[in-house]
Amino acid sequence: MNIIETVHQNLHLQGFAKGGSFMYWSYTDSLVKTTLTGTVKCQVEIRTGHLGDCDWYDGKIYASLLGKPLPGHRWDDWTAFEVYVFNDDNLALERVIPLKVCYDYWAASGSDSDTRGFSGVDGVTVAPDPVSGEARLFIACALRDDDRFTDQIILQYTLEGEYETEYRIPTGNTVFGIQNLDYDRENRVFWFTTYEPYRDTQPRERLYCVSGDLKQVLCRYPFSTPYGIECMGKDGFLCSVQFGVNGNRGGIAYPCAEEFFTNGYDEKYLTEHYRELFRL
Repeated sequence: MNIIETVHQNLHLQGFAKGGSFMYWSYTDSLVKTTLTGTVKCQVEIRTGHLGDCDWYDGKIYASLLGKPLPGHRWDDWTAFEVYVFNDDNLALERVIPLKVCYDYWAASGSDSDTRGFSGVDGVTVAPDPVSGEARLFIACALRDDDRFTDQIILQYTLEGEYETEYRIPTGNTVFGIQNLDYDRENRVFWFTTYEPYRDTQPRERLYCVSGDLKQVLCRYPFSTPYGIECMGKDGFLCSVQFGVNGNRGGIAYPCAEEFFTNGYDEKYLTEHYRELFRL
């Protein structure tokens, strides 16, 4: 597979997913469907809040959403925690899954009894339940910037929207928690990405592989791909770079093998050198 590029988007890239012969790109305020050569097939604008990571499964696009703050409130004073489910043909919104447990987490966040440091939702993927093997929806919670909160929180829901359980994965406190979450069906493991650290107490690693039961971190890399990761089994991965400024953003998905992660490229290096690295 070649490099796939999208351009002329308003706000920054949040994630992407491959479904059949198409790519689906979630930007903060839009969802875009392209061919595997980057030709736009359709696009919808999201005006209800902050779109997060997305995943394709069985003809549907699942994307996390944080409800738009009320006028005069902080930019991150979210009014809703949801998963939007879109039809993958024309990107019509088919239903909204309210993440009711997140409202309880939000109410407790910052209190003396808070152990999660919940600040929103972002990474999302469909994967097998570790026990039954049935398809489930996994949603990653965002973290507060506080070294007390050292676990990544991943929630498990049915595809119909019923909450089932929570997983905690010890990584140390990362900037806004998990950005992208994906499941490798061939190797039966999860992968997730985070932003780069900006404090010495935060881990240097930004890319993690976790066992299929979400109990063990199998490997971690100081490698940056916070705007999207897609697992393609024996064909490796699609990783991400974004470019531009708000008002004119773009992003690329590039193929690579796991060995590429050992280069330890950070976001700055990839942004400055991606054209020569991938011969664009």
